[in-house]
Formats: sequence, structure tokens, C-alpha cells
Amino acid sequence: MGIFEIDLNRLRSYFETYEEKRDEVLDLSRRINKESKVIIYSTIRGDRKGAEASLEKIRQMVEMMRKYVEDTPKFLKYAENSYQEYAEAEIFYSYIFEGRIPTWEDLRIPEESYVAGLMDFTGELLRKSVEEMIKDNVHFAIKAKELMGEIYRSMLEMNFKNFDLRKKVDYVAGNMNRLTDYIFQKTVRGKMESGE
Repeated sequence: MGIFEIDLNRLRSYFETYEEKRDEVLDLSRRINKESKVIIYSTIRGDRKGAEASLEKIRQMVEMMRKYVEDTPKFLKYAENSYQEYAEAEIFYSYIFEGRIPTWEDLRIPEESYVAGLMDFTGELLRKSVEEMIKDNVHFAIKAKELMGEIYRSMLEMNFKNFDLRKKVDYVAGNMNRLTDYIFQKTVRGKMESGE
């Protein structure tokens, strides 16, 4: 017997199983990302029933993802983005239809994915605010700007070392500044143009 003796069949079986499960995780991640966009789009349109149907699907998929990650912690790196997209969709839905922001404990996802999703939520909130201002609902936009300010200040206090999270803090500030400008244009310029 030589020095290099390993059970190649067992090793091959391990890698085949790992790669098969990894492919399942990647496919599940893509499906979660797609369903989160459906929830966001339905929520922007005010289609609560459609959003709830998609939420039911995505919650089941996220639960499956949790099981994959619990069984093989290495899969977390493949799940993080889908958790983030899920958080963004859940937060957006909850804010628009329930007037609340769920926590990471409510969503049962890692904190990093939660805060990334929370900050991405401000982009959807900006879009919804523009839609509402088109309908002359400036009050919605003002409340949204205040919430963005709270999120921005909270995330700024976190003083993230993670570069991607620091970039997202800047993203929140940009969304808040754009919304402030849109509100100004709608209210002040609108009054000036109408001669008020």
C-alpha cells in the first residue's frame, strides 16, 4: 500500500452531492429573487391579493433555503442575496399594507441580509412615493422621506466596516435627497406655476 490512499468513491460521492445541492440552492435563490420582484411590483400597483399570493410562495422558498443553509453552512454565501431580496419585499409589503417595518427576527434571516434589504427598500419607497405624488398624494411622500431619514440616521450610526453596506448607506441618502427634490418640485414649483 502506498502513502496516498483515499477512498475516491466516497470523495466523488461527496462532491457530486454537494454540487447537486449547490445547484438546487442557486436555482432556489433565483426563484426567491424573481418572486420578490413580483411582490414589489404588486405592492406598488396596490394589488394586495397578488402580493399576498407571492408572499406565501416566497416564505415557503425561504424556509427551504434556511434548511439548506442549516444542513450545509457553506451555502449561506449563495443564500445571502436572496435573503436580502426577500427582506426588501417583505419590508415594502409590510410598510405599504400594514404600516410597519418587520425586524430580522420576524423574517428569520441574518442581520447583514436584513439591513441590506432594509436599505434597498428605500429605493422602492422612492418609486412608490413618485407614483403617489403623481396622484397628488404628497403626504405619502413626506412620510416616506421622514422614514428614509430615520433609516439613514440609524444605518449611519452603525458605522459599518463592510464596504457594500457602507455603499448602501449612501444609496439611502441618495434616495432621500431625490425624494426631497421631488417633493420640492411638486409643492413649491407647483404653487409658483399655478400662481399661488
